Amino acid sequence: MILIKRRLSVLALALLASLPFSQAAAAADQPTVIRIGSPELGTGDKGFSGANPLSVVRARGWLEEEFRKDNIQVEWTFFRGAGPAVNEALAAKQLDVVFLGDLASVIGRSRGLPTRLIAVTGRGSNSYLATAPGLTLNRFADLKGRKVAVLKGTAYQRPFDNLLAEAGLTEKDLRLVNMDWPTAKAAVLNKDVDATFGGADLHQLQAKGVGLPFNTKGKGPAFTIHAATLATDDFIRKYPEVTTRLVKQLVRASAWASDEANRQPLLALWGEASGQGPAVFTSEFEGEDLRLRHSPLIDEAALVAYKGVAADALKLGLIKTSVDVDAWVAPQFVAEAVRQLKLDKFWPELDANGKARR
Repeated sequence: MILIKRRLSVLALALLASLPFSQAAAAADQPTVIRIGSPELGTGDKGFSGANPLSVVRARGWLEEEFRKDNIQVEWTFFRGAGPAVNEALAAKQLDVVFLGDLASVIGRSRGLPTRLIAVTGRGSNSYLATAPGLTLNRFADLKGRKVAVLKGTAYQRPFDNLLAEAGLTEKDLRLVNMDWPTAKAAVLNKDVDATFGGADLHQLQAKGVGLPFNTKGKGPAFTIHAATLATDDFIRKYPEVTTRLVKQLVRASAWASDEANRQPLLALWGEASGQGPAVFTSEFEGEDLRLRHSPLIDEAALVAYKGVAADALKLGLIKTSVDVDAWVAPQFVAEAVRQLKLDKFWPELDANGKARR
């Protein structure tokens, strides 16, 4: 068996050596497949990463189009277990590129997952508390003693814990149930739990009597969510040019999603891609500046946001070791994509206070 493997290796090397230099270099510098992972936020059999530019890229088939001429396949996997499941797949070396909310990516980094943050893929997302039909809550503190579903290890856990702290509570004051999002939605609808905490897709349940009494809109950075695209160190080291091309399609989608003229087509695209309809996302983005929500830049504001998540995660006991955000990010890919697409002045670069630099 060892002899056979050696012969195959020799044959493979001989074949590579027989190619013209440019072809041999291309074969060595390109993967056969790019394995992309994301939390599952769609309905039914719809694979959907959420209301972000990555969903635009997938719906439009831009990565497949970009890499078709090189015979590079693009493989999408959506995880019902969300961030924790994506991190497990990363640890098992089953993924090359992932989309994750801020807390899940920070948790993975703190546990030694060899990733780099290569593009911001969503800023300032809000969260919502959904309550079972017939249940009235006047204050967030009224959750005390109640059965509440939260998917731990995801970006929603941090704003939820901060809302509890603001109300003078901790997770220990509730009967907290760790439950994935589809199961949690069914549970709150059936009154198996008193409430669940999650994203804009909870608006779907209002027509069935579920209430949405509290959300994080306008509450500031400690209560909103950033998301990013990460790539493994191994993938970036082996395929820097492919990484730039991938990020270029993300930046292209970010520009399209940032254009106010595309607001209705964007909502319609997300509604179709998710199987949830555009109305689910209308409230989330009402009054929001699309250009600020979809800037891919790894600017100072993004760094501050992730540092805040890392600090809160440590304080709340969600991670045990601190995360050096400055050493984690790899802004060169977005910078090059922005240059190639001539979008240098399209997004304002934000300072630590979220204000545009002059």
